Amino acid sequence: MKRRAMFSSRLERRRQVRRFARLVGVTVFVIGLGLVAVFAVQGLDFLGIAEADRLPLGAVVLAAIGGVLALSFVAYVTVRMFSRID
Repeated sequence: MKRRAMFSSRLERRRQVRRFARLVGVTVFVIGLGLVAVFAVQGLDFLGIAEADRLPLGAVVLAAIGGVLALSFVAYVTVRMFSRID
């Protein structure tokens, strides 16, 4: 990887922290999405047996995805915040 200009160690550390924070946020999001998918499939199987309305389950799944997105953003901000403490 070719660098265009020399960066100070402080700027390089900030760049590494941002990368790590993104990695943490994406990891939380992917794991959370996987868990939501597993519970959604189980819920659909259960509702298929009971022949019930699936609309409330869809609303809950969308709310859970929103919650996972918010949680991943909180994880990103937390990593960035604690990296500033020296």
